[in-house]
Amino acid sequence: FRQIVELLRRKKNIILQGPPGVGKTFIARKIAYEMMGQKNDANIEMVQFHQSFSYEDFIQGLRPGIDGFKLKNGMFYTFCQKAHAHPDRQFFFIIDEINRGNLSKIFGELMMLIEPDKRHERFALKLTYAEDELVRFYIPENLHIIGTMNTADRSLAIVDYALRRRFAFITLRPS
Repeated sequence: FRQIVELLRRKKNIILQGPPGVGKTFIARKIAYEMMGQKNDANIEMVQFHQSFSYEDFIQGLRPGIDGFKLKNGMFYTFCQKAHAHPDRQFFFIIDEINRGNLSKIFGELMMLIEPDKRHERFALKLTYAEDELVRFYIPENLHIIGTMNTADRSLAIVDYALRRRFAFITLRPS
């Protein structure tokens, strides 16, 4: 457990993999609590990926409204803003069933920004739907991503190498 915590501190992104029912999601929260030094669910956001999940849901996109389409921030973007506002705290974004979504489509240009050495303002990028050319986005250093995936799931092959190298994979086995 301590080795996993230290790996997450260093790598910023991990994926807990194993058969269904081994406790991946449970352990993901326990890791977050350990790194925070307290049980604080306000600093944890959780989502479950699925086939229909998109960049627009995760980062930012145009959504229909009463007066036409409006730019709406996705859950990861919003959570990153919360982490930016509190640099003295640790934040954890848990993605359950990470391999069930179209990862290249969901992450988009964030594929580069999730790397631990790119989490700085100098690597900030203009997002796809950004209305202002000058507005840039980067992932704060105090935000960690924990993914979970079932090794019994046939959609494992969908996790491409570009994403695989950005995460440390930890296999959990049933006792």
